[in-house]
Formats: sequence, structure tokens, C-alpha cells
Amino acid sequence: MEELKACPFCSGKAVFKTICNSSSNHRVGFEFKIECEDCRAKLQKRYKVEFSLTDSGDINPLYDDRKRAVEEWNKRA
Repeated sequence: MEELKACPFCSGKAVFKTICNSSSNHRVGFEFKIECEDCRAKLQKRYKVEFSLTDSGDINPLYDDRKRAVEEWNKRA
């Protein structure tokens, strides 16, 4: 996955911020946004990742917006 670029407004460090999480049976999910640690600039859009645990114990990605979130943040920088 591509690295997050610095904030286009203050050059601060951009990070993934978890908004909420969910779990049920063998699934777990997170909603997140990308935000600057310094000036708090952020993308308004919410993104998500969701994984399940297979019968053999492997992690199965069901939905993964991380790459898209990074690409959209980096377009602004």
C-alpha cells in the first residue's frame, strides 16, 4: 500500500483514525478516516475495512478501503 503523504495544509503527519468498530460471530470491521495529527484537516468521507475468520483460522478480507483512502488523501497533497 502506498504511504500517506504529509498534510497539504500544514505538512503534518497524516494518520488513520478509527471512527467506530463492529464485530459479530467471525467478522470484525472498522470505519475510519484519514486525518492530520497537527491541524486536524481530514477527508470528510468515511472508509471501512471488514475481515472474517475462516474455519481454518485464516483472516479473510471482505472489504478493504485502505488503498482508496490513501489514494484520495494523497491526491490532495
